[in-house]
Amino acid sequence: MRNPDTLFNQKTLFDKYLNLQTHHLSPHHFSSIFLWQDFFDFEFEIIDDSLCVYAHQHQGCFLYLPPLAQVGSKVVWQRCFEKMNKINPRTARIENIEQAQLGILNDRYKIYPKLEEYVYQKQDLVELKGHAYKSQRHDIHHFQSHHQALFRPYEQGDLKGCLELYEHWASHRHAQHEDVIYRSMLKENRIVHELALNYQRPLGLVGYVVEISKKIAAYSLGYSLNSQVFCVLLEITDFNNRGLSAFIFNRVCSDEKLVPYTLINTMDDFGLPFVAASKQAYHPKLKPVSYTVTLRVSP
Repeated sequence: MRNPDTLFNQKTLFDKYLNLQTHHLSPHHFSSIFLWQDFFDFEFEIIDDSLCVYAHQHQGCFLYLPPLAQVGSKVVWQRCFEKMNKINPRTARIENIEQAQLGILNDRYKIYPKLEEYVYQKQDLVELKGHAYKSQRHDIHHFQSHHQALFRPYEQGDLKGCLELYEHWASHRHAQHEDVIYRSMLKENRIVHELALNYQRPLGLVGYVVEISKKIAAYSLGYSLNSQVFCVLLEITDFNNRGLSAFIFNRVCSDEKLVPYTLINTMDDFGLPFVAASKQAYHPKLKPVSYTVTLRVSP
């Protein structure tokens, strides 16, 4: 088993280059790399004052993010593709590209829109006013009328309880959905959640739990994406408690630690219709698109 601290030692370098610009897509945070180290071997390389992060796996490698720099450089993108083409010419690509970063590309590149992320006006999620949020208000009222719940910050001593909750939640999800890819995601995310919970403070994650009868029934972790946007990285709730998901989401958005932020990003829907429906129900203000770029194949 690899030592997570080895990759964590790159955090200072990553943050230095990441902070050269303001980013709006959720993968632009060190946790998005650190938490997937069991599935990729990450390589960091500086090219002409740009930080390039390659993700290696048995099929080859790709650039996990576009080069991080003060100013985008066509030359750097070209050199990244030259390196990847030596390893896997058919699958060389750059992932998680923001709309604003596409301007430096020319017709040598092919652009693919990937998934949309869901971004909400935080005040809407706090107040839940009007007909649009009637069902969420009802769910929260139902939950509070049936449970004496304690919402509080996550503590390291909560790790065992949170992982037990994840196992319970994943077992239920596995039984409800026959999709092979989704079931694989449940297994992979068990590793991701344990790393996130273990490294919550070093990664700069903000964590919360909900206790019912002194047992953890929900947990949530998130991070500051930029000065305006707080990103909800993960959230797990006990499916036996109706309204709990709406309750913890509302309480997280209302917490004093999130006062500086005006927008909430809940990431993408993994291409799963039932996830998309639940996120759309909160009426996103913005749905920024993540792009993938490859080189055009010559005829």
